[in-house]
Amino acid sequence: MLRIVSLLTVVLSIFAVFSHGSGEERFGVPVYGGATLDAGETAFLRNTAGADGHFYRTRDSVEKVLAFYGKQAGLTSLGADKSGGRFLKEEGGHTVYVIIESPWQPSKGGAVSTDTKICIVRE
Repeated sequence: MLRIVSLLTVVLSIFAVFSHGSGEERFGVPVYGGATLDAGETAFLRNTAGADGHFYRTRDSVEKVLAFYGKQAGLTSLGADKSGGRFLKEEGGHTVYVIIESPWQPSKGGAVSTDTKICIVRE
């Protein structure tokens, strides 16, 4: 019986991590659990655009990502539609923006990407 309870506890803990995000944060904002860091686009943000930010991508829908960020404490929606949305948070004397879009144009041009981008940028 103890093994079953222990196994159930582990399974519930794993589910909690995945249902609430990856546990990773950027500038006090959680990173969407289904997202992966795009190193090339992050480098473009920092080196070319001069932004202090991180660029993530996910195959999940815009609607799912918007719903996740809409539930996060401290984030204020700046508007959303079927192609994306923006959120704002004041953190440590800085303004942090979360920008969600799909489709989107890669920084180096080429084909339009149809996955969902998530940029977390601090001003």
